[in-house]
Amino acid sequence: MFLGQYEHSIDSKGRLTIPARFRDALENGAVVTQGFERNLMVYTTEAFQRLAQRASSLSTTDPQGRAIRRILFGGAADVTLDSVGRILIPPFLRSYAGVEGEVAIVGAGDYIEIWNTDSWAGELESVTDSELNARRFSEYDISAG
Repeated sequence: MFLGQYEHSIDSKGRLTIPARFRDALENGAVVTQGFERNLMVYTTEAFQRLAQRASSLSTTDPQGRAIRRILFGGAADVTLDSVGRILIPPFLRSYAGVEGEVAIVGAGDYIEIWNTDSWAGELESVTDSELNARRFSEYDISAG
C-alpha cells in the first residue's frame, strides 16, 4: 500500500526518484498514466493490468468508454526503476501534468500520484477542509469497522 507525501525533483532528463518505501512494490515495473486532475498516476504493473481488463470490457460504441480508454491507454507509459530508484517520465506526461523540478509524490493506497507542487498545494487545501469534508464524505461509509 502506498502511503504518505514526499517531495522530490524531476531532473532535466525527466527522471524522478521514487521514495525508498515505494520501490519494492515497483520492482517488477510500473505504468504511469494521466490522472484526472492534471496529475499523474503510477500503478504497479499488476494493478494496471487489472484496471486495463476492466477498461477493455467497456463497449467501444460508448463515447464514455472510448474516452476512458484514450485516457488510460493513450496517456500511459511503461516505466522501470533504474539502479538508484528513479523512473523516466516521458515528455508528453510531464507536459500534461506540468511537472518539472520539485514535485509532490502522494501515496493513494493502490497507486501513487505525482503532482505539480502548486497544484498539490491547492488540492491539499481542499482535501484538508474539515467542513467541506464533512459534507462531501457524509454519504460514504469509510469506517474501519
